[in-house]
Amino acid sequence: MARRVSKSKTIDTRTEEEQQQDRARRLRYGGPWAITALGPILVEGAHVTVAGNPAALALATLGIAGTGTALCRFLNHLDSKAKRDKDTVRLHQVNTVAVTAAVTLGTITGVDTAETAGAWALGGIGLSLANNLWSSFHKKGSEKGASKWEKLESEIGLAKHELKEAKSNGKGTVIATVEAKDGATAEDLARRIPAMAAAMKIGKGRITHVVDDDDSSMVTMRVQVADLLKEGFPWRGPSAFGASIGDVPIRTGRYEDGEDLLLNLTGQLRDPGPLSNGNVEHAIAMGVNGAGKTQGNQLIITECCTRTEVSVIVIDCSKFQQDFGHVRHGIEWPIDKKDAARRFFKILPNAIEKRTDFLAAKGMSKWEPGCGLNFLVVIGEEAADFAADNEHYQKILRTARAAGIWILTSIQRATHNNMDTDSRANSPAGLCFGLRDGADAQYCLPDEAIDAGAWPQWGNRKPGYHYAAGLGIPEERWHVTARTELASKRDQADAVSAGAAIRTPLDTVTADAFGDLYVNRTTYDAPLLPKEEGEDNTPQQAAPSPAPGAPPATPAVETAPAYSGPPDEEMDDVDEETMAAEVEELNEMLKNVLDEDPEPGQYDHLRIEDEIEPPAEDAPVLSLGGDVDDDDKLTSEQGRQELYERLDKWVREGKNSFAPRDVTDILMRLGLSDSKRWFYRERDRLIKAEVISVDESDDGFGLYDILRSPLSENNGE
Repeated sequence: MARRVSKSKTIDTRTEEEQQQDRARRLRYGGPWAITALGPILVEGAHVTVAGNPAALALATLGIAGTGTALCRFLNHLDSKAKRDKDTVRLHQVNTVAVTAAVTLGTITGVDTAETAGAWALGGIGLSLANNLWSSFHKKGSEKGASKWEKLESEIGLAKHELKEAKSNGKGTVIATVEAKDGATAEDLARRIPAMAAAMKIGKGRITHVVDDDDSSMVTMRVQVADLLKEGFPWRGPSAFGASIGDVPIRTGRYEDGEDLLLNLTGQLRDPGPLSNGNVEHAIAMGVNGAGKTQGNQLIITECCTRTEVSVIVIDCSKFQQDFGHVRHGIEWPIDKKDAARRFFKILPNAIEKRTDFLAAKGMSKWEPGCGLNFLVVIGEEAADFAADNEHYQKILRTARAAGIWILTSIQRATHNNMDTDSRANSPAGLCFGLRDGADAQYCLPDEAIDAGAWPQWGNRKPGYHYAAGLGIPEERWHVTARTELASKRDQADAVSAGAAIRTPLDTVTADAFGDLYVNRTTYDAPLLPKEEGEDNTPQQAAPSPAPGAPPATPAVETAPAYSGPPDEEMDDVDEETMAAEVEELNEMLKNVLDEDPEPGQYDHLRIEDEIEPPAEDAPVLSLGGDVDDDDKLTSEQGRQELYERLDKWVREGKNSFAPRDVTDILMRLGLSDSKRWFYRERDRLIKAEVISVDESDDGFGLYDILRSPLSENNGE
């Protein structure tokens, strides 16, 4: 039986996509070699055809060159549509230009000689090898990067957002330009950033974005893939020792991309550098306990204490010596008591008025370097002690900018119960340190920083990490994490000590406006530093300058109410016999004590039954008050003068508050039927003249703060 023989057929089990990839790979690797091998035949044929006709040769040459140019532009368009990287685009351009030049020259000269054929072979082999190597190594990296973005597109819905360009700064930061297409928006991308961070396995807040102001479809996305702030940076010393505070910005730290963190406090700098000039912007420094706010404030103080034309006032009613003891000798006015802070904010509006009048007389609308006034830096540490429901604080924040005064409110949480909303609105700049809830950043940072992705929810786990907004900083850096430099207390103290030689004394306009409160302040001429090995353990003492003329007057002692006995008790259950025994025992004890008096006094010879002798003629008489002799009575004008002299004396003695009972002796001598009404009239007169003010503290009911002496100027009349 005959057996039928058939040809066996090989079955290709690969998918259509795999077959296409295989054909593309063969073309990619074999194409350059095919051009190198077959190109000379075609070029030599073209040369032979047109070599005898000069006109045809010229036209052929122009045609080949034009075709090559058009092909180059077409490939560039295809590369752009395919979102290929710059290196691939350059390779395509090099190949196109090289082939066009070789074909053009070969058509003119021919490739029939050994020289031209050798040049063609060497150039072709070199380009073929270069293309093969490029396809082998670069393709893997580009496919890996492309597949990563394509994975994000498919997994979290970024198909309508096209990655235009991505580049790294070499410091752990990748800047990518993304274009929203087909109806997509930047808000759509922002909503997917948390999912993107999870897919890329990086922390929340590491991806931020900024929308182009001129084209809302273009988004600049910033990805921080490595934390270069973890190890910290040592303090480099004052940024511009001896320069004016109005010359260059101050430096307090470094951003995560390695750039310096600079602050423009004055609003007007001669050389702002990367910052912008504008108005003074009060700031809020917010963060949980241990987040690094105080260390940041210490750096600001140290920077200011090594500049000219600036004076620093620090308010810390909780732990001034602990926080700022090492830089206290550079602080113009240290305030560490709540009552002193309250009186300072009452007198500060007077200084603002005098400073703005001075600037207006010079034709200035704001503080400028060299204007004759020191720029004032007021730092309020733990500001919840005085910023909540403080009408004076709100008014000061509204008006202080034009007077050349910058106020930093340092607080753990700037909510409405710790800081009035109006005060917060008048503090547009922010230094936001670590928070327990990242959403609380809205109380410190502008909306633009929050919308861009600023999220400081790291608590106190990263001391010194923070976001900085305002103060001349470009908006595109408001969402970039920074960290304060690491400075030891001794290094800062040494810098402040060296700055004593260049610091500008407070101007007379401001000093006179602050008045007696400023004159009687306590300052320090030495830092308070921790003891080092080998040093004396004697604590450093405060050095007041100038010292108050006398210690504060001792407040009047209030007479304790007479003892009225224990409260009534029910006596029904008390045994009468027991009570009688206890009374008898008590009498016996008292008798024994009286009989055993070891040192009888000068009146031991007196007995109850003896008559009392009349007092001697020169014996002193104790007066309990009452009618006053006509010679001792005061008129209304004399009483006012007595009151002013009494207040002036208290100011010179350092007494800063009083109660109406402290002037009762003056009221008793007034020859008026209603001395109480007279006192209230004089009180209102002095309050209007800003000589005294009502003590609004919880413990200050019925008390009045003394702001200045009524005899210094404007006595209230």
